[in-house]
Amino acid sequence: MNHKLPLVSLLAALSLPLPAQNPSADEMGDGPTAATLAESLDLDVLVVSATRTDRPRFSTPAAVSVLRREEIQVILPYAFQDVFESAAGVTVQGGPRRIAEEPAIRGFSDEQVVIRLDGSRQNFNKAHGGRFLLDPDLLRSVEILRGASSAVYGSGALGGVFALETVNGRDLTNGRDGIGVRLRGAYQQNADERSGFATGYGQSGRFDWLGSFVYRDAGEDLEDGNGNDILASRDEITNGLIKLGFEPGADHRIELAFDRFENEGLNPTNANSPATATNLVERNTERGGLRARYRFDPSGGDWLDLEASAYRNEVDTRERRLDDDRLDLTEFETTGLEIANTSRFGAIAGQPIRLTYGVEFFSDDQGGLRNGADRTQFPDAEVDYEATFVQAEIPLPGQISLIPGLRYDGFDYTANGFPNRDDSETSARVALGWAPHPSVYLWAEFAEAFRAPSLTELFADGVHFIVPLQPGQVVINEFVPTPNLRAEDASQVQAGLRWQSRDLGGTGLDLEFDVTWFESDVDDFVDQIVVFISGEPTFDPITQTLVFPGITTNRNVDARIRGIEASARLNAPRAYLKASLTTLDGERTDTGQNLAGIQPDRFSLTGGLRLLDRQLVVGAEFTAAGSRRNVPEGAIETAGYGKVDAFINYFPRTGALEGFEFRLSFDNLFDKDYRIHPNGINQPGRSVRLSLARDFQWLN
Repeated sequence: MNHKLPLVSLLAALSLPLPAQNPSADEMGDGPTAATLAESLDLDVLVVSATRTDRPRFSTPAAVSVLRREEIQVILPYAFQDVFESAAGVTVQGGPRRIAEEPAIRGFSDEQVVIRLDGSRQNFNKAHGGRFLLDPDLLRSVEILRGASSAVYGSGALGGVFALETVNGRDLTNGRDGIGVRLRGAYQQNADERSGFATGYGQSGRFDWLGSFVYRDAGEDLEDGNGNDILASRDEITNGLIKLGFEPGADHRIELAFDRFENEGLNPTNANSPATATNLVERNTERGGLRARYRFDPSGGDWLDLEASAYRNEVDTRERRLDDDRLDLTEFETTGLEIANTSRFGAIAGQPIRLTYGVEFFSDDQGGLRNGADRTQFPDAEVDYEATFVQAEIPLPGQISLIPGLRYDGFDYTANGFPNRDDSETSARVALGWAPHPSVYLWAEFAEAFRAPSLTELFADGVHFIVPLQPGQVVINEFVPTPNLRAEDASQVQAGLRWQSRDLGGTGLDLEFDVTWFESDVDDFVDQIVVFISGEPTFDPITQTLVFPGITTNRNVDARIRGIEASARLNAPRAYLKASLTTLDGERTDTGQNLAGIQPDRFSLTGGLRLLDRQLVVGAEFTAAGSRRNVPEGAIETAGYGKVDAFINYFPRTGALEGFEFRLSFDNLFDKDYRIHPNGINQPGRSVRLSLARDFQWLN
C-alpha cells in the first residue's frame, strides 16, 4: 500500500484532448445532466426482482425500492452505507470500515439477506466481515426487495434481496454505435482518500463492450465527529470490470462479465470492533467473479421468454496477525446455474396470464488454514442446493391481480469429521393487488422464507478468543459445533397502499406516496450465544496458568419482527423531494425479550434544486434516527442522532468547460458524533468529497 495514485496528474489529464479530434456537442451524445437525475426519480420505473418479470413498480404487489446510477453518483459514496442511507427499511451494519459492511433489511441481517450481482448469488460470509465486495461506482442500478422472498430466491431471503446490476457498454453509448472513454478523479479529505476511475466502452452493431477500473487509497484513518481517529480504518481498493455483449438477433442477448475486487488494509481481526495493539491483522481480501447471461424473448412468441445465467465467484482472504505473526487463509467458492422462462397464455380482462417457472443449482465450498494447518473455526465444508420454482401472474376483472408462487429447495451438507446431512424446504407466496383508480394501488401478500444454516454456524470448532484476566489467569472461549441446527423459517404478512399524481394541475409536478405494514414470525431464529466463563477453572501445569473455560455456540429461538415503512417522492421540473420513514420492533416470542440487532426508527428527507437550465443541481439530505436502549443485558446500546449531508453537481453544456462533470458533497456536514445500531464504532465525521470527470464520446 505504499504506491499512490497522483490525483493532480489524473485531474490534469482530464483537461487534455485525446489524440483523436475533440468531439463536438452532437458527437458527445447525452452526457450527465440534471435531467438525468430527474429521469432517475421518474414514477414509471419498471422492476424485475419481485416477480422475475418486468412490472411497473407502482402496480407491483411487493415492497420494492429502486436506485439508479445517477441517484448513487450524486452523493459521491465512500461506502455502501452512503448508498442506502435514505432507503426505507434498509441499513448497512458493521461500522465505518468498508471491509466490514453487512446488509440489513427489516431487522434481518447478514446471511438473512440475499445479495445478487448481475444475477449471480454473492454468498460469501466470514464472521465479523463484510459482504459488499464491489465498488459503488460500477453500479447501473439497485433493486431492493423488502420482505420474505424465498418463493422467488430461495435460502437467505428472510429480510429480502439486494439485486445489484453493473453498467454495460450500451448503457453508456445510449444504444448508439461508437466508442467512449470516461475519466474521473476524486478526493475525500477525511481519510485523505485519493481515487481514480477509468472506463472505456463502445458499441458496434450487435456487439458492445466495457472495461472499467477503480482505484481508491485511503492514506489515513478516518476521523469521527469528535475528531478522534477511527483506528485501523485506512484501506486500498482496486476493482476491475470487463463486460462483453452480443445480440445475434433482435430477440437475443448474450453477456459475459468478469470482475475482480481487492481490499487491502490493516484492520482488527473482528473488522467491526475497535482496534487494539493485540487484534490487528494485515488483511487482504480478493473476490473474482465470472458470469454468463443469456436472454431470448422472441417478438410475437407467447411461450418463450427465457433467461439463463451461469456463474462462479471466488473469495480469498489472507490475514496475518501482527502481535504473534499468526497467518489465517480463507477460501470460499460459489458456483451456480439458473434458468427461468415466462409463458403467456389466455386472457382475462384483456391481459394475458403469465407463468414463470425454472430451476436453480448452486453450491458453496469453503476451507481455511491457520499457520498451514486446518482451521476448525472456518472448517472445510460444502453445501449443494437444487431448486425448482413456479409463479403465476393472473389478471382478474376489476383491475385486480393475483400472484401465487411456490418453490422447493433441497440442500446437502458435507463436512470433514461430521455425518453428511440433507434437508429441504418448500416456500409459498400469494400476493393480491387492486387498482380501484389509476392513481391508487392497494396490495397485500403472504409469503414464506427460510435460511439454511451456514457452514460455519454448523461446523465451527476450536478456539474463538482468548482473554487474559490477570497475571496467571486466562479465559479460553471455544466454539461448540451445532451440526443439528435447524433452518430458520419465516412467515410474513404485509400490506401496502400507493397513491400517485402525474402533472398535477398542468404544472409538471409528479407526486407519489407509499406506505407498507409488515409482520414476520420466525421459527428457529439462529441466535449465537457467547458464554464468557462456562465452568470451573483448571490449572495448566505447563504454562502455570489458571484457565477459565468459555463457549460460543448457536441455538434456535422463535422471534417476531414488525414495522411500518413509508416513502414519498415529489418531482418537479426545477426541484425534487424524497422522504422515507422506517419504524421497527422485534422480540423473542417465548420470552418477550427484545432482539439486540433491531434498528431504531429512522427518518430521511432529501431535496434538491435544478438550476441554470438543469446544468446545476444543489441539494441536501437530513437523516434522523432514534435511540435503541431497550436491548438484552450486555448488548450494545445506541443513542439517537441527526445528521445533514449536502451536495452540488454542475454539468456545463457550453463554453470551455463543456463536457466536464463537477461534483462536491459534504457528508455529515455539521461533524456530528454518532453510531449506527448495533455497531460498536462511531461513523465518520465531516467528509468533504470532490469529483471531476469528463466523458469523451465518438458516436454515430
